[in-house]
Amino acid sequence: MRTIPLKLKQLQILSRRTLLGSTEEKEKEKLTRGWHGELGFDKLLDTAVRGKEIYHLRDYRFKIDSGTETLKVASGMSEVQIDNVLIAGDRVYTFEVKNFGFDLIYDSKIWFFESGREYKDLSMQVNRQRTSLEHLIRNGGFNYDITSHLVFVNPSQTIYNMPNLENLLVPSNTPRRLAKICQSNRYDHGNIADYLNSRRLLKSMYDLPANVEFGELRTGVFCYQCDSVAELVRVNSYKYCCHSCTKEFTTFEIVSILIDELKTINEAWEISPARISAFSGGAVSSSTVRRYKRDRRLLF
Repeated sequence: MRTIPLKLKQLQILSRRTLLGSTEEKEKEKLTRGWHGELGFDKLLDTAVRGKEIYHLRDYRFKIDSGTETLKVASGMSEVQIDNVLIAGDRVYTFEVKNFGFDLIYDSKIWFFESGREYKDLSMQVNRQRTSLEHLIRNGGFNYDITSHLVFVNPSQTIYNMPNLENLLVPSNTPRRLAKICQSNRYDHGNIADYLNSRRLLKSMYDLPANVEFGELRTGVFCYQCDSVAELVRVNSYKYCCHSCTKEFTTFEIVSILIDELKTINEAWEISPARISAFSGGAVSSSTVRRYKRDRRLLF
């Protein structure tokens, strides 16, 4: 299961509890677009692999010794993140998903904006993923062919002069090419799947606390099922409601959300009934939180 990036989750919370700057708003929009693109491609992959003997690793993150193969002196540990890794048809495939909201022009292995200004080298990221994964797999004593793909998922995007490359996927050719790739393995690859999972990073080195103090945050309880920044309305002692999307929350759900928000913003913050109550703006009393904790419904 794919989990929402920590930075995006932090920005979603802070957009309701503080004033984001223009740079942070753009970052939130960029991360949201990328997240939705990954979820959309997940659905296509889920359909393609359903009922087949295929291993699928989502949001695969690992560390390697940076430069150990090409440099005289290694430059330390480096983190690599791959949107999707498949072991299918006795081969390994990777997929880097891009959900761009702008058009691109391709010319002689170089990408350009429509204005003619050169865009970044998209192949560099994909090639780094492939070589890093090859290095990781070899270190585990395995030998596999790896084919890496660059996937554009926005159906509204146009890529001018798009080459017919096998490792370049766009909405019009993705279902056909996935059907070709997603073939059941003839042999058992459980060992390499277990090895890769054993090397998976559960926490990114780039996951950092938000740069904000508790006292700067707007208090209250909010809905995260929609984009409303209005506080939830208390229906009775046990229920809250969002007037924008009509989603209802129990008081226990509200407390659980508040705890998750606090841990997301800064996992080092102390979690206490008094702080949760203050964070809710008094919507939930500290005695209610203590009761949930006493009944072992909450662990913090």
